[in-house]
Amino acid sequence: MGATFTELLPLAAVIAISPVPILAVIMMLLTDRERANPLAFLGGWVCILTVLVVGALLSGVDSVSTTPSKTVAIVFVVVGLALLVLASHEWRLRPRRGEPHRVEPWTRFLHKVTPARAFVLGVGLVIVAFKDLLSAVQAGAVINDAALALSQQIVAVIFFVLVSSVLIIIPIAVAAAFGERALPTLHRWRQWLERHGRLVLAALLSLIALLLLLQALSVLL
Repeated sequence: MGATFTELLPLAAVIAISPVPILAVIMMLLTDRERANPLAFLGGWVCILTVLVVGALLSGVDSVSTTPSKTVAIVFVVVGLALLVLASHEWRLRPRRGEPHRVEPWTRFLHKVTPARAFVLGVGLVIVAFKDLLSAVQAGAVINDAALALSQQIVAVIFFVLVSSVLIIIPIAVAAAFGERALPTLHRWRQWLERHGRLVLAALLSLIALLLLLQALSVLL
């Protein structure tokens, strides 16, 4: 069981370290006094991750081997190069030193969002992020390969979804615990993400791309 958790942890971290959903939750906390939208967003996020992991687990998908076939290796090269292009795009769009924080156009949508739309947004941000889809499916395959008892499989799924969601849960918990006193902290987090979020995302995409390319080249060369 411990070995399974060890394999699941980096997969969950790839999803958790995603600036866009964290920023979305913080923005909703700063614009929605009743906290309904952030909770709905978290609900959508948790539901789609659970569906993806359980779906991969029940379908019997095998996890990607540490020595993939040549076909898989070629796919890794294509995906890795695509991620490098995305990382380069995020790097170019990062705020330069001395520039004011740029408000992303999509954040204006959060001022008018309803709980139902927030739920759909939580689902959508996982679906459109290829790295999140890949990590969730791989997590289900890892749990399937471990041949765990049903109760252990449930614990493993909960562990993966919880770790994947922890950086979304934290601001919601802070706002719930401290109320109005949490606003200055939330504003500081928002400003940090607005300034450094693209840089963090570019670094994360580059790291994933590098790992995929190294794994592929070890097979192809």
